[in-house]
Amino acid sequence: MKHVLNRISRPILPALLAAAALIAVPARSQTPVATVATLPNPFVIVANPVTNKIYVLSFQTAGKVTEIDGATNATTSIAVGTNPKGMAVNTVTNKIYVSNSGDNTVTEIDGATRATTTIPTDLNPAAVAVNMVTNKIYVVDEDNDINGRVTVIDGATRASMTIAKGISPGPHAISPQALAVDSGANKIYVNDPQNSEVAVIDGATNEVTDVTGMDGAAVVADSVRKLAFVANIQDGYTVAIRSADLSTVNIPGGQPDLSIAVNAVTGNVFVIESGAPGTLQVIDEATLTSVTLVPAGNNPLDVAVNTVTNKIYIANGSQAGVMTVVDGVTFATSSFPVGANPFAVAVNEATNRIYVLNNDANGTVSVFDGTTQAAAPTVTSQPQSQTINTGVPVVFTASAGGSPSPTYQWSLNGTPLSDGNGISGSTTSTLFISGSATSANAGSYTFTAANASGSVTSSAATLTVAASATPGRLVNLSTRGYVVAPGGLGETNPLFAGFVIGGTGSKTVVLRAVGPALAAFGVTGTFPAPSLTLFDAATNPNQISEDVGWQNAPTVPSGVWAGKASPADATAADFSQVGAFALPAGSADSAIRVTLPSGGYTSEISGMGGVFGVCLAEVYDEDPPTSGTELVNISTRAFVGDGDYALIAGFVISGNTAETILIRASGPALGAFVANTLPDPQVTLFDSSQNQIGFNLSWGGNPQISSAAASVGAFAWTDPASHDSALLVTLPPGGYTAQVSSTSGTGGAALVEVYVLH
Repeated sequence: MKHVLNRISRPILPALLAAAALIAVPARSQTPVATVATLPNPFVIVANPVTNKIYVLSFQTAGKVTEIDGATNATTSIAVGTNPKGMAVNTVTNKIYVSNSGDNTVTEIDGATRATTTIPTDLNPAAVAVNMVTNKIYVVDEDNDINGRVTVIDGATRASMTIAKGISPGPHAISPQALAVDSGANKIYVNDPQNSEVAVIDGATNEVTDVTGMDGAAVVADSVRKLAFVANIQDGYTVAIRSADLSTVNIPGGQPDLSIAVNAVTGNVFVIESGAPGTLQVIDEATLTSVTLVPAGNNPLDVAVNTVTNKIYIANGSQAGVMTVVDGVTFATSSFPVGANPFAVAVNEATNRIYVLNNDANGTVSVFDGTTQAAAPTVTSQPQSQTINTGVPVVFTASAGGSPSPTYQWSLNGTPLSDGNGISGSTTSTLFISGSATSANAGSYTFTAANASGSVTSSAATLTVAASATPGRLVNLSTRGYVVAPGGLGETNPLFAGFVIGGTGSKTVVLRAVGPALAAFGVTGTFPAPSLTLFDAATNPNQISEDVGWQNAPTVPSGVWAGKASPADATAADFSQVGAFALPAGSADSAIRVTLPSGGYTSEISGMGGVFGVCLAEVYDEDPPTSGTELVNISTRAFVGDGDYALIAGFVISGNTAETILIRASGPALGAFVANTLPDPQVTLFDSSQNQIGFNLSWGGNPQISSAAASVGAFAWTDPASHDSALLVTLPPGGYTAQVSSTSGTGGAALVEVYVLH
């Protein structure tokens, strides 16, 4: 909505969490690319997908790191300290950190120039991990007794400090998985098997909390779901630790060993069990239960995940030299030969190449294409049945896996569909019936996915087209964002929530600006005294009313709105009628009840005194379903950070039929209207049970998104390569939330829009 865009906001806080950016790569057959010679006795390998460089650490007195150019496979040797043990890369700063146990130092390598800097640590540094959000480096200083410590290095200044806590990780500390960072919760997990516990460091305070009752050798963290997983070798189960309160859940089902990996996109955790044969345990993060056990070849030592292709790679440490590949959807396995003694594996998701470190006498890395060999398609997401009102567009989505990537063909009642006459996407994963749906569109929809190895047809989804007396409609639109009042750190970031009343006539709405009352729901850092100002959609917006404190009378309209609207206090009875949660008596939250003609409006939430915090902007429909008007859009612009500073749009669909919704997360596209925009917004859609039901990162010039946006009057996105994101979905009645976050950790202004398509 352009009247929302005309107002300027600027970011004032750094983003707190960088989520992994996933870029789709065309499927290719799996063939050996190269065998690259490194140095003798290599044992750690890491990849920087941003620079397309791979780093191999060799354990020797005169320590060396081999840099592999991912484009040419050319190598360069970089000298580090003596007896190196651990290595980690910060892809944001392009710095590589190597712990040197022989001279008690960490070597910082500049990834651009290969220049090195030596940073002193405590005794016998081993495992290394990086928090790329805070730019801090954590090094386990393993002095082989109960007095082990952790050195914390500031990546910007190289200043270091020692956390003097009795952490003694033991010999497994050379494994990168012995130290893990949850950047979402800013918690660091250190295995301490000699004390049968995990030491958890608070990244903000450096305080250490011991989580007892486990003898772990590997740990991994999911910064999206804020969970850590520890291989409890002695007791034979995996332990899940919740970062929020450090509570634990024991997950039986396998015999965990030296390596764990997590796919933060699918929410699966992969735990290897060594042996001949070995197994791979798959854990579901949503339920914290074991899903299955998968054969993993002989003597598996390391596991890595490609979240782009959803493939799992296991290095089988044996003279036979084998790599096992597991499909993350079907859990089918395949294998291919590598060099002798495959010891570790790294994935470059940007190029879709796999690097297998062979711990042989000479030291080699086997480079492979990242997709599995040819495989027949399998349905990974079935289309869902829908009931829509006559004249409403509808979207069917589904997906299939296979190698090479399968083609799609949608059918209605067994007859293949083609684009035209209001139908698009008939040969893609998303079928969009954008014309006014009639009984002719009703029936059974399926899609067939095919490639050279075979084909598969989905289950049928039924489309029912009804003339309902209570069709689906939006009755509640809300957005939670971050507000900075004038004077706050020299910046101003109000929360602008635009909404549109469609149809003919007038509509009574309840508008709320909720700050203090959010504390009752566990939200911290709430905005203490939000004022609510209502504007129209004129080029130079006219103020209609303002409210400060929900039990105080709002201002009376003047100017062009004099006599055209009568704002009043929104009462507890109004909140109850529209299904809004109650506000405490006398709270500083604000609310207005007002009747408005069809058109566009903006609620501005701000305050006084240079304060800042989290606030909720809400718009409720108080009219009966038979009124001639409805809420058709909310567009909210605010600063986007992480956690409580994320931009979250909520909406409720009432009635008996589904609605088709366009959700957009604009960042780069706002550059023509505002400064300091969020460069890479991603949008995730959840249902009322917080199940993820949609996700997009970079809209890719999707013509269906362009067509839908044009049909609702949204401003055009002109760059198909921009990192703006969007979803087009048909949803049954219920409550939903769309969350906008950054994929790189860079904060900025973003706009979230929710449109109803008719």
